[in-house]
Amino acid sequence: MLKTFVANLSKGQKTFIAVLLQTIVIILLITVLNVFLPERTHIKIDGYDSAENSIPGNAKEFIAKNTWNLVQSSVKDIIGSSIDDATIREGTYRETKNEDGSTSVEFILDIDSIKQTYVITTGWSKDKTTTYQVIVNCPSQNEMKYPETICHGMYNSTYSLDLYLPYVVNSPYEDAAPDILIEGNETDKTIRVMLTTCNTDINRQKADQYLQSIPTDLSSYQIIYDVSGADAICSGEL
Repeated sequence: MLKTFVANLSKGQKTFIAVLLQTIVIILLITVLNVFLPERTHIKIDGYDSAENSIPGNAKEFIAKNTWNLVQSSVKDIIGSSIDDATIREGTYRETKNEDGSTSVEFILDIDSIKQTYVITTGWSKDKTTTYQVIVNCPSQNEMKYPETICHGMYNSTYSLDLYLPYVVNSPYEDAAPDILIEGNETDKTIRVMLTTCNTDINRQKADQYLQSIPTDLSSYQIIYDVSGADAICSGEL
């Protein structure tokens, strides 16, 4: 009966059925491979240093997966489907034990192949079975290994004002108010520059120079200067 059915088909119908069967087989193979084969690691991270044994394997996988997802969505012209030169910058790994026994970590990650630097923060439960949210964000421009590139993180970018403010220049005298304190508010687009009555003109110039040095576009911000003698100690008063 099947032979009779096939024999009665036209050449076009036979071709269509053959293509359909091939498509079904390919779909089935892909499904089986996705189910039974482990997920491919798209990014390899080196440099855990002495913390290598304290970081759970599931946390390392989670960090790698979230970093790769961000790179895919924010970096143009990625060559290849994996990255194998991501390195934790020496001296930046920080691990904190919390009161509930959980662990929080933060470190800077450099990736030479795409000229990007990220700040990674995450953590895990006391029994190391649960990895908390992995946040892949940008550092300030002066912390970028390649400062000429622009970073786009999960919740910030190279241009984010909170990477550069508050900015403080402390007084040389103990318990005195800072010579310069600059705070910014991205919500209401204001920047407040607080100066003491000591060397006000010079410190205002220094404050302006700092604001001009950051990559954030300040054209839409209102800059407010506040000069106060409260808690100020000037050299002539000693």
